[in-house]
Amino acid sequence: MIFSRINLQSELVKERNKQHQLLDEIHELLETAKQTDEEILERLHSTQAEKELGIRIHEEDRDRIFSLTEIKEICIRYRLRFLDTHHFRSEYPYEALQQIKNFEQNYKLKIGQFKIIAPDHTFNLENINKDPLLFAQLNNNTFFLIHKWGQDLAWYKRILLWPLQTFRTYLISLMIISAAFAFLLPASIMNIWNIESEFYLRVWLTMHTFIGIFGLTLFAGLSFDKTFSSMNWNSKYFNY
Repeated sequence: MIFSRINLQSELVKERNKQHQLLDEIHELLETAKQTDEEILERLHSTQAEKELGIRIHEEDRDRIFSLTEIKEICIRYRLRFLDTHHFRSEYPYEALQQIKNFEQNYKLKIGQFKIIAPDHTFNLENINKDPLLFAQLNNNTFFLIHKWGQDLAWYKRILLWPLQTFRTYLISLMIISAAFAFLLPASIMNIWNIESEFYLRVWLTMHTFIGIFGLTLFAGLSFDKTFSSMNWNSKYFNY
């Protein structure tokens, strides 16, 4: 009846049932999200490479597509590694998992192959004898940037790491350092007042300084299993 008396106990039971139903729905949503996150993490740590995505990226997302050549140049320039995510030993932020879910929902698919750019100390590297970028592999030579986290590289990194890019940049750097040392040395220390003799002495000092630094750095590199960025940018080994 419309005007029947209100039973407060019954009203309390109804309210409790509503609250329980709401809590159950929230719990179900959280459990589903947790399972999705765990499934994504499993794929990130999986060693099995799956087929290429082979999709057409939306126009608004095309600025996040990068070629293997572009990625290689950045890795060499800043001494980074570009490897499968199962080598990555650091934690993934929640924002990265959320970006993966957003990408997969937008394109109605599941990413089967992940790659990541990061410094070598963030990977579990094998023995041959701070700014990660997470990618989805579209095909052999094209990658989609999913998420970037961490701090930007310091401005001076490009200068400090330039000598380690290739063997050529290494030799040029040694020659510049050797010449700077020889030609900035005060003439009063050399005890030579003839300009022509001083020039030849400085050239001689440049060459011998170059040989000395070359020998020391080569020995240090071999001792600590270091090599050039152009050789190890996509290597899973710490000493190659």
